[in-house]
Amino acid sequence: MTVDETDDITTMRAPAGGLYDVGGVRLERPFKIRRLGHFGYNCLDTDAMLDFYVDGLGLIVSDRSDTMPARLPDDEQERLRPNERLLHFTRFGSDHHQFVLIAQRVWDWVGRDNGTAGDSINQITWQVGSLGEVVDGADWIWGHGGRLLRSGRDMPGSNWHTYLFDPEGHINELYYGMEQIGWDGLSKPRQMWSGVLAEKPELPQPSEAQEIHGARESGVDVGGGYRAGITEPRAYLVDGITMTRPFKIVEIGPVSLFVDDLDTASRFYREVLGFRLRRDVAWRGHRGALLHTGSEHHNLALYEAGLRGALGLPERADSLALGFRIATYRQLRNAVAFMIDRGAVEVEVPAELLPGFDYVTHLRDPDGNLVQLYYYQRQIAPEGPAPAVVSGGSERWPDLVDGAVDAYCGETFMGPWQ
Repeated sequence: MTVDETDDITTMRAPAGGLYDVGGVRLERPFKIRRLGHFGYNCLDTDAMLDFYVDGLGLIVSDRSDTMPARLPDDEQERLRPNERLLHFTRFGSDHHQFVLIAQRVWDWVGRDNGTAGDSINQITWQVGSLGEVVDGADWIWGHGGRLLRSGRDMPGSNWHTYLFDPEGHINELYYGMEQIGWDGLSKPRQMWSGVLAEKPELPQPSEAQEIHGARESGVDVGGGYRAGITEPRAYLVDGITMTRPFKIVEIGPVSLFVDDLDTASRFYREVLGFRLRRDVAWRGHRGALLHTGSEHHNLALYEAGLRGALGLPERADSLALGFRIATYRQLRNAVAFMIDRGAVEVEVPAELLPGFDYVTHLRDPDGNLVQLYYYQRQIAPEGPAPAVVSGGSERWPDLVDGAVDAYCGETFMGPWQ
């Protein structure tokens, strides 16, 4: 079907009886968050943070970019250490990046105009289902009083996005179409970074397959991208595989944020971004709210900022913890022992704040942030009756259907559609 033969672009934006048409399903907003895609810290000690997350936890460097640090004045750039002059994009799976490290000195200069200088988090990034959801979501959020930072497309990573602020000033991102890295470990070459867009895109846009075809036709060596080398000895037998460490990270999240106004922040994530409240928590007078977008117990936790001092975390810490799921229970135990042997410090967080897990622990990174390691998070079936089953007779199916509470939940397609 050609672009001229479909009215998908216009019907996508049209309210359907007060609801919105999202892929033929009526939803309360014109987008649906599927999962936490990536997250980023601003680093006081970039070298030590790279040692902790890459050499320690085993994240793979997928790309490095000097674009943001190059915006600093020359005299400021001269004061940067080598690793501070780069943004470090890392991953544990096929997504181009799932964790980003930026030097605090770089972020503070770039963030002067938008009020984020001094923040320890540079992005909290949520995947939605399509480019149309990114574009329509930006319009909807703006129309509901949300504060947008920018929309467009960044490189490296190739994902289309819109950035917005929550009431506390944390930068959230909605994105679609993350570049996928395959068996060869190669990211896109720098010659293909020309697709940067600093404004809301007009629809439709060419698919990534078309972009790659165009790059080949123009003589770009599409196999000339960055690939991280593996120099460590493969010393551990892990469930039948020889690996460089005795565990594997297989999922990112949940992310746990400190907020000054819990009720306002919770209302924003529920009413604007579409999260649902799983449950409230409290410990020694400090409250929290655990939120979810699918069957997981929670993928976002909000805690009152007073808890920061009660747990002995640094004043600059904007998050209580960032979670990483380890593949198995045995690997979780091995991961904790491996990191402690490297010098990491284990921190005990009160269990009252952590429903949804069984065995879970927290390690302090070099900047004082906590890393939450676990192997299991409870999965919860939706409430209410199951939808009626309609089998066959597709010519009689309606153009639009009402969205079940768990519509577009479950396993997520990772990259661009084509």
